[in-house]
Amino acid sequence: MNLKKSFAQKLKLIRKRRGLTQEELAELVEVAPRHISFIETARSFPSCDLLERLCKVLNIDYAELFEFEEEISRNELMERTISELHRLDDRQLKYIYKMAAGL
Repeated sequence: MNLKKSFAQKLKLIRKRRGLTQEELAELVEVAPRHISFIETARSFPSCDLLERLCKVLNIDYAELFEFEEEISRNELMERTISELHRLDDRQLKYIYKMAAGL
């Protein structure tokens, strides 16, 4: 996924967590609602000034808008986990087992 798409998804997630509509956010940061829509659909990217206003209104640090979690399927997660487990020594593997069994 590219930067614009990742950013778009993150902004939309944060906006919804704050209970704001696109229209409400647009009003708070003084842009047209269509501009927020374009950003959240990765058709546009905010200027530095708009980034500052978004962070202020959403009460977040700049970095939070750029912290992206990779979305992976359960099967891919299992494969990656097993691959990592193969690299562990016996002591580490027992430790991980005990942690997982305790969840």
